[in-house]
Amino acid sequence: MSNLDISGQHKKKAGRVVYDNPSAAPQESLHWKRLEDRHQTGDAVIQTHEELIVAFASDVDSLKSINHKENYIKLAIWSGIIGYCEALATHKDARYALFPISLDSIRGMVDNDFLPLLNQAQADTTTLNKNGQNAKTQEGESIHRKTVRAVANAIWKRAQNKKSSMQDELHANSLYTCLCGDVDSKSLDCFGSALLVVIGMNILGFESSCLTLSEDHAYESHLELEDEDNPANNDQQSSSKKRATCEVAIPGNTKAAQSKRGKEISCTFEQLKRDNITAETSWLYMAKNPVLCDTPGMALSAVVSNLNCDIDKQKPGADGGKPHVVSRSLYQMKRDMLWVLHGSGYMTRFPFALMELGECEEHFSSKKGMEWVDVSELFESNGTLVLRNEKLFLDAICVSRTLYGDAQVYPYLYAGHYHKDAGRDDPRQEYRLVESLRLYAEATRAASAYRYDTKDCLQLMEHMTTVASLISKDILLLPQNGGGNGKDCRTWQRRENAIAAATWLMGFFDSLLFWEEHEQSSFVEVLSIQHKHSVGKLFRLFSVDVRAEAIAKIHSHKETSDNVSAITEDQLIYFGRPRSKRLEPGSLLVMALSKGKVSVRELEMALISNGEGRSTRQRKRPRV
Repeated sequence: MSNLDISGQHKKKAGRVVYDNPSAAPQESLHWKRLEDRHQTGDAVIQTHEELIVAFASDVDSLKSINHKENYIKLAIWSGIIGYCEALATHKDARYALFPISLDSIRGMVDNDFLPLLNQAQADTTTLNKNGQNAKTQEGESIHRKTVRAVANAIWKRAQNKKSSMQDELHANSLYTCLCGDVDSKSLDCFGSALLVVIGMNILGFESSCLTLSEDHAYESHLELEDEDNPANNDQQSSSKKRATCEVAIPGNTKAAQSKRGKEISCTFEQLKRDNITAETSWLYMAKNPVLCDTPGMALSAVVSNLNCDIDKQKPGADGGKPHVVSRSLYQMKRDMLWVLHGSGYMTRFPFALMELGECEEHFSSKKGMEWVDVSELFESNGTLVLRNEKLFLDAICVSRTLYGDAQVYPYLYAGHYHKDAGRDDPRQEYRLVESLRLYAEATRAASAYRYDTKDCLQLMEHMTTVASLISKDILLLPQNGGGNGKDCRTWQRRENAIAAATWLMGFFDSLLFWEEHEQSSFVEVLSIQHKHSVGKLFRLFSVDVRAEAIAKIHSHKETSDNVSAITEDQLIYFGRPRSKRLEPGSLLVMALSKGKVSVRELEMALISNGEGRSTRQRKRPRV
């Protein structure tokens, strides 16, 4: 999956985003010239955004056909088109308009480059019987797993893989990047490699091959068949069949890297010898709840959702005030493509796609996104209306809860940012700041269900740190009157909002504290007393009487509204029943937060044992 750029999302409003709209003709670009040998007189050319969406909608509609191979060839073509457009519009130095797009040139890239690459990879597999039927290797591997490895190796060999790490690689998630990455010295990222392997496997006839996604990783999965003699007959909907997995996002072209591809994820954990974590308890693999893109339409939704509209390699100003530059044309294209997929029903099981469409609507609202829709069933009241844009975030949360065991963190973060921006920019909607804190607390609750591992949870920890910063800057502080760079504590319009906000801030920290206690390890950066957004520093931004009432609320043992989906202007709910021992009534931390002058020391933050041994005040410095 593409990484969630939390640090960038809060810049959408108040002039913090610059929308780039280049006018230079794409014919002047190196990308056009890269495909020039495929341009021919009479080629199908897309001249406008409207023509592009019509062509896209036509192909989306055709995915309902039973021609499985053709459907995945179309998926490859659209990965090429989207990647080509992304390359045109996001270069840090030279950017171009998207139109015209030579559609036949992209098709030629698929026909003349990608399909031969796949056919050669299949030919290179040597585990076929003389009669052409599938066989097992000496190591007991199926032809499916061996073909995955061959396809993945061929794709990585073709990609401009100049680095051993995919970290920080942007705009590297498409077929175009794989085949034409030499133009911008781009390689492939995790999502791009898994996507192309799955497209390739389906084109080669392995119809159970499925793009499988967590919140920060992508890999291949397929039906574990007793009889693999005919992979084309695999029934994707056969629920009685167990799914096997293949790791493919291993960068590099060394023999060691090649040998790791195609292996079961559990084997990867065994080789790494990480005793405290398994595939079933890992956030990177979303435990047992990954998203299976088991139709071409759902896989296409993943392709569009992972389109990155940020301009490449931006460096923020020293004061963080430098505007964030994004591509206007890409946001418009991404938004309208996602609405087509949404209307065709391909996003109903896909929280990430729903969130990304909501995020697009925040940048460029459409008539559809600004429609009012009834969500009474979610709010336990009659006649509750919200903008369809907001409902997209609500739908993402509901899908995550009902289909994926509430194992996703990002739906809560996206929704939290949405309400934070609305409440920050409009004092009349102060209650939405409380709702954003509630959603951030839900995010830490979901995160705390995983076992902690430094590498596995690296992105997750960065998100928690960034959220703490956003809470401070955008919710608890306000710009000083009279200008300047200083900040003042927020003056809450309604006292009850301040109290509820303080309870949900405790909820945010409660799950982080509980997570450490469960792991018996100090690893959360913002729980360090030295951190600028630590527990003590953030609670100082509330008055002593508000803190006192908030602490009384969380320990009141009154029933909380667990079945209520959101805080509204007419319905305020509070966090209650903390799980952390450090937030128990009368604990050192609670007493410190109750005082007129908040002073939280190492003693108050000492990790409380689970009944064995003594508490510890030592903290491990998070490894990066």
